[in-house]
Amino acid sequence: MTTYSPGLDELSAAVESALVAWLEAHGDEPPDAPFLVDEIRRCVRAGGKRLRPAFCYWGFRTAGAGHRDEAVTAAAALELLHTFALVHDDIMDRAAERRGQPTTYAEHGLDAAILVGDLALVLADEMLLTSGFPCDTLAPALLAYARMRRHVIAGQHLDVSASSLPAITVAQARRIAVLKAGMYTVEEPLLIGATLGGAQASLLEALSRFGRPLGEAFQLRDDLLSTFGDASGIGKPVDSDIRQGKRNLLFAEAAGRLRGEQRAFLLGRWGAADLTEQEVEALRDLLETSGARAATEALHDELVARARAALSELPVNVEVGAALADLVERVARRAL
Repeated sequence: MTTYSPGLDELSAAVESALVAWLEAHGDEPPDAPFLVDEIRRCVRAGGKRLRPAFCYWGFRTAGAGHRDEAVTAAAALELLHTFALVHDDIMDRAAERRGQPTTYAEHGLDAAILVGDLALVLADEMLLTSGFPCDTLAPALLAYARMRRHVIAGQHLDVSASSLPAITVAQARRIAVLKAGMYTVEEPLLIGATLGGAQASLLEALSRFGRPLGEAFQLRDDLLSTFGDASGIGKPVDSDIRQGKRNLLFAEAAGRLRGEQRAFLLGRWGAADLTEQEVEALRDLLETSGARAATEALHDELVARARAALSELPVNVEVGAALADLVERVARRAL
């Protein structure tokens, strides 16, 4: 243990190095299918924000622990878990592009993508288990890790199930956002890291009060970016949520606000297999003119404000508080 503290960009680079080294060491496992690890490596190297490892690492530091390489390794394991989630998410969405690269599903087909995702999950578990923490420290963290995996799978199920519904409520859309991405991106990585650092129950509760609203804000920002953002900046098409018929908050807000022919057009054409470019633009315009975009942005800003208020009450030192404040900005201010 040392007093060293990495900056967020430095931490991201350290996580990248840990992932590359670990995958290189496991490049022949399983020995008869090196393609699977090669494809995981390709997905990891395609980029990403590395937010989950960052929240895990700084969750560890909230408990008063100093820097440890073991904490970086444990945090990096969450990026492998995220690779599993993304590869399988792309299967369900029939997505062709992710992070500016062809998805595993598009490049190698359904069967290969299922197996690549499965192996990424297994390797994530192994990386966390062999991160170097003693068993009595790992055990409670593994319970938090298991809870995280249950929540993201449940959220994905709700997301897929909702796609067959004509419309959903704002409350339903928010629940999907919290489970599918919010808790999984911010709150639960914080709790895993803090648990590895030996945090008491009171600190874990305080971290949840900070992480829960920030995680939901992350997903709302993602929804806004996926519809109104710059495709070159986010690495995927900005019409994908409309074409895939995502029942996100933008859709739920619009469905609740529109009437008559406009509502019928939204419900009838959102996610239609034969959508034209003109219809995509018309649907995007309805999100604007109905007030759905403004309402989503307002909720996003409210959630970020709640997270900042909770952060101000966290019993952490100045260094940890500054790192978490920087992470809030990275979540909240991704450019449209």
